[in-house]
Amino acid sequence: MNAPDPAAFAATHRAGFFMNAWVDLFAANVARQGALGQGLAVVLTDSLCVMPLLESQTPIGWIHTSACKFQDFIPVAHGQPSPRVRVDAASQPADASRMLRRASLCLAAVSPDRERAAAIAALAAKALQARAALLLFGLPQSAGWAAFDGLVRQGALQPVAAGGAQVLASASLAGTLGDSGLNDVERALALAGQLSRARQADLHCERLEQGQLKLRLRIDPVHLAAAGSVTLAHHLAHEGRALFNSRGLGSFAVPWGAPCQARLLLRNVRARIDTLQIAMAGQSLAPLAVDYTEFGAFLKLALPPVEPGCDALLHMSLPREAVPNDGFCDIGAAEFTVETA
Repeated sequence: MNAPDPAAFAATHRAGFFMNAWVDLFAANVARQGALGQGLAVVLTDSLCVMPLLESQTPIGWIHTSACKFQDFIPVAHGQPSPRVRVDAASQPADASRMLRRASLCLAAVSPDRERAAAIAALAAKALQARAALLLFGLPQSAGWAAFDGLVRQGALQPVAAGGAQVLASASLAGTLGDSGLNDVERALALAGQLSRARQADLHCERLEQGQLKLRLRIDPVHLAAAGSVTLAHHLAHEGRALFNSRGLGSFAVPWGAPCQARLLLRNVRARIDTLQIAMAGQSLAPLAVDYTEFGAFLKLALPPVEPGCDALLHMSLPREAVPNDGFCDIGAAEFTVETA
């Protein structure tokens, strides 16, 4: 057997980093068309991530293979943020089963870990029994795919064109995807226009060469704040802001976990933050630029991709002199720009 071509493998792997963005675009389109009815969109995953476009269209239930270490939130109009619904299937099996019985659409991220993949496959089988439409997605070389062989046969799932990703879908979804597959530029452009006109998401979508897209998402930072302690979760829910804690530590979800350019407005900082510490995907980062304005410090970052199975979280630690003694720093605005492969 010939060894895989390293260049082809690298290109496929890189394209796989944009899976979540394409899945979010497609699922949001399905929800916007009313295909979910009274059902629920459920995401099966072994990592913490967010799908902001689907979330703009319908409530999402998140089922994880293990407990999440962070509590995150969704904004509520004229009210305090509400905790994002994340269920640990291992310790809350009854809650997971109830959620799956309500599902109309089930998105399953195929874990590279065999044991976690088997847990996700078992959950996806319950969704199939509840007659939910399934979409499985992952890197083609992921060892976790073996756990889904029986489910693929049982559900007669069909392969879908998806660039460097491997995607299998129920017949109803595969028909909706059409010949263009998951990475449908025209569908993405149309959805972006609809969401912007309806003011449901501030998403700008631009066509690039060879079927690529440039996505610019501006989002309420409360969607992204992830509290690692009960105390911070309480303050975040009470104040309705994407807070750092009292020591200047903050964790924030990055939409899709794809490599991107980010611009963040850090408010209420009391000194320069050029020396802040930043980490994501196991890497230490330095800001590309920090601009100081009357509104706060604008931070520009180049964020790396997140490997499948890892949390899409950005961690920041502010210099001690920048942290106020009488309040909290927060992120007041957030923008992410992604150029898909």
